[in-house]
Amino acid sequence: MKWILRYIKGTIDIGLVFKKDDTSKQECIGYIDSDYEGDLDKCWSTTGYLFTLSQAPVSWRSTLQATIALSTMEAEYMTMTEAMKEAIWLQGLLDDLRIDQDPLKINCDSMSAIYLAKNQVYHARTKHIDVRFHIFWEILDEGDIELQKIHTKENPANMLTKVISGVKFAHCKELLHILSVV
Repeated sequence: MKWILRYIKGTIDIGLVFKKDDTSKQECIGYIDSDYEGDLDKCWSTTGYLFTLSQAPVSWRSTLQATIALSTMEAEYMTMTEAMKEAIWLQGLLDDLRIDQDPLKINCDSMSAIYLAKNQVYHARTKHIDVRFHIFWEILDEGDIELQKIHTKENPANMLTKVISGVKFAHCKELLHILSVV
């Protein structure tokens, strides 16, 4: 077991721990979520994504989207685009580190956003979505990145986009193998 990041505050010791497990492959997995119109003043949605390597978080982001989304699906789709860009960068990093990687999996809790990403047809209800958000159609066709449906209750990216209960926060930390030692 190796400590990568350690934050000490008073008597609580919190950190990221990577355990070497020779029986499993070092797999990089992404999780995405958005909060439609989370900013009530300006109607901006929140983008949240995180990536894990060997079940420990290695990259994450939570920020307001630069463009106003017109639907929950569009907010998730915009988040998916940002996560895809990060996934491409992570794949390059893993290649540089000579870590063999199957297709990187990105988990999303919006079936409609996944369907739009996989179905490369312009629809009347989505024709307003800017072309720059369609950058990953080729990447999905190449098979280097896979989109998967995840149940909202099992999506640790929820803690990056909205206010959640203490129980849900503890569950998200558990999903990410974040340890709190008292």
